[in-house]
Amino acid sequence: MNTKTRLLIGTLATSVALSLSASAAVLPVRGDDLAGNERYLTFVHTGGVQAEGKDIGARRYITDTQWSAFKPDATNPKDLNSWVVYGKPFYAMASGTVVACWRNAPENIPGSLHPQYKPGFKFAGGGNHLWILQDDGTYALYAHAQPGSIPANICPHNAPLFTGNSGKGGSPDIEPEARVTNGARISAGQFLGRVGNSGSSESGPHLHVHMEKGGKPVPMAFDRGLTTPFTGGKVSLNGPWTPLAGNALPESSILIWPARPAGNLTFNGIKGEDYQRLAEHLADSGMMPNLITCTSNGATYNSTWVPKQGDFATYHGMTATVAAERHAALTQQGFKRTSSYTCGSVTVAVWRK
Repeated sequence: MNTKTRLLIGTLATSVALSLSASAAVLPVRGDDLAGNERYLTFVHTGGVQAEGKDIGARRYITDTQWSAFKPDATNPKDLNSWVVYGKPFYAMASGTVVACWRNAPENIPGSLHPQYKPGFKFAGGGNHLWILQDDGTYALYAHAQPGSIPANICPHNAPLFTGNSGKGGSPDIEPEARVTNGARISAGQFLGRVGNSGSSESGPHLHVHMEKGGKPVPMAFDRGLTTPFTGGKVSLNGPWTPLAGNALPESSILIWPARPAGNLTFNGIKGEDYQRLAEHLADSGMMPNLITCTSNGATYNSTWVPKQGDFATYHGMTATVAAERHAALTQQGFKRTSSYTCGSVTVAVWRK
């Protein structure tokens, strides 16, 4: 029997994240672009102006604490399509204006650099990239995208190579041929491109992001998303996952489970051992459960979720005695039970106020 009675209340991490969202950025990747057993990965970056930057890859859960950078059917690590992260969408962290970009530079074979990159530097180290001047005066770089994946309406440069050689300069360090006049307006969360392996990305596809201002690195704080330590490249799929809630990503090797856009969503047939993890992810994404049912003593759960309104609490895997105790305690706190379902000896319920 599933005996979990974990609680999710909307007054905890979810409301903290909302209160910080005005100053915190949006993660450049989204949870709804991941399969159920996939998570994003990052680690401590290099120094200099990119010291607060992140290189974001992805991993696929295999078993126990084991993860892989490659898809299940991968046979050749030099094939970009074998990588979990390759082709994943990325999005704007904050609103601003495009000041430089490139969109059709060729990609590298993992483990080497394209011959047109060195020597001669016929395209930027960022490969297919975007420089966005954010509304707060901070510059953000998104680098190493797939050729052609950055939309033409936000990047007017269609040539694969520079007409001259690299000639960076200034702050930020932008290639002259990549500069844009009267660039496109970008909104936070807007689709920007797909993760690739262009420019100086040699060891494998990833998304590089960093922010800088006045030639100095700027820490990136994010409104939502869950993280867990990835020490030695191992961790359980169950984490533990900690909400970012307006804080910067930890300065260590971590897995990231980004929020997904809040909406009216349905999840059916979720295994009992997986349900708590999914519920925490959805709560972090700004959603609340509307209706939850279960089967076979909590072997699986079906649930519908809606954008969060007010405070809520939910428990699952409760015995009849525990369910009655929870209901009495929450009623005293001003909550009203809006959904309750029993399957065998297990009850799941939702309270709101």
